[in-house]
Amino acid sequence: MRKKIIFAISSGLLAGVVSYFYGDMIQTQLVEDYSKEVPTMAIFISCIIGTLLATIGHWIFTKFIPKLGEVIFGIIFAGLTTASLVGVLGFVFKGETTEAHQYIFYCYAMPMHFFPFLAWYSLKPLFESK
Repeated sequence: MRKKIIFAISSGLLAGVVSYFYGDMIQTQLVEDYSKEVPTMAIFISCIIGTLLATIGHWIFTKFIPKLGEVIFGIIFAGLTTASLVGVLGFVFKGETTEAHQYIFYCYAMPMHFFPFLAWYSLKPLFESK
């Protein structure tokens, strides 16, 4: 169990680091600052919580549905990751902003939602015990 927790936290930290550097690169290139809307700590916390929940879900599915648990979990994880984009699409800036500013924010925030998924599956082979 300790190995699963280390895996979840490691993949969450990896996703957080990648998200941070991706966000910093986008903000630098586009001369935008989204630190008020999306604080750095929120990025790391959401990545870690996401990968912890994914690890718990994976354990449940593979324990109770051994033959199809991996496939079902993968489909649900991908689906929930994609569904989380609704929050980004529903975000509206307060005050004066242009439509272009809103679309730039989509380009900033939407890819970050997939980093926990990618980090989780990238590090999974290192922590599997078969």
